[in-house]
Amino acid sequence: MHSTQRTFLIMIALLTGACAGLPSSDQGTGSPTHSEAANSAAATDDDAGKTVVARDLRWIIERLQDGQLVAAREALVAYLKREPANATAKSLLQQIDTDPVALLGKTHTTYTVRPGDTMGALAGRFLGDPLRFVALARYNGIDRARTLAAGQTLKVPTARMSQAQVVDVGGEALPAPTGSAGEREEVHRRRIEVELAAGRGDTAAAAIEQARADAPGNGAWNAWLDPMARRAMAVAQQQRGIALMERRQHEAAYEAFGQALAQEPELEPARRHRASLRGVLVAEYHKVAVVRYRNQQLDEAIALWDKALKLDPGFEPARGYRTRALELKRRLNALDAS
Repeated sequence: MHSTQRTFLIMIALLTGACAGLPSSDQGTGSPTHSEAANSAAATDDDAGKTVVARDLRWIIERLQDGQLVAAREALVAYLKREPANATAKSLLQQIDTDPVALLGKTHTTYTVRPGDTMGALAGRFLGDPLRFVALARYNGIDRARTLAAGQTLKVPTARMSQAQVVDVGGEALPAPTGSAGEREEVHRRRIEVELAAGRGDTAAAAIEQARADAPGNGAWNAWLDPMARRAMAVAQQQRGIALMERRQHEAAYEAFGQALAQEPELEPARRHRASLRGVLVAEYHKVAVVRYRNQQLDEAIALWDKALKLDPGFEPARGYRTRALELKRRLNALDAS
């Protein structure tokens, strides 16, 4: 008799639960979809860019790496109105406005790009300043500095190289900065800025360690090295999150982006990706939970709905199903105990 009653309870629960169904592709989860969140975040970023670009060199460098010279130039002009003595901004603007051959010289040698090379690193190696990547890219007719590919042949100007540099143009390591402490500090800082702007947290961390080893013993560089180190940690976690997301390991990616944002709360695209993954995870948890529920695996289903509701407390399908699962579990336990 108990077996018949138990089967009847389960059938009724499943039939009534089926009425709620799974969220359709156009219904969503109550949270933003991946594309909606990305579009929304992109719009916010664009709006924010119009207001903060004049004071944010990272924003400018990112646009330059993507070949958005018009937007970057407009931002640099605005930036220099606020900080007319800023050497980095003036150098970047000069690289946009000046013919690259006039800037770097006609004589050149060639270099074959290796895996892991970046335009910024090559500019640092051969031109003495990683932020001269704009001029080096234009010198080679490359619109987007990010598109550098292994095996590609670059023209490397030799006018400002020593003979040793020309002979050893294929060398791998970035040279240690020379000159006064102030000059070395500026080179270190620019190298790190380029790596961070390009989203290379691990490379930035290595450059930070090189700078710490070269820093004067009074800790004078810590005021800018420490914030950059935190950002490098955040960018490295962001890199990890993106890699995990591409492998569809959504839960691990969500955690990695969370760790990145714990270091840098406004870091993009970590913030945008985490927001979109929240909706993806809620939908995934709910879908699997419904299957568990229909297979009478109530504890597993309830645990999954708990996870979904932790991410999105207002997600009604999970709330409704969870309530039914708890009630069914209570009634089955009561039936078993009678």
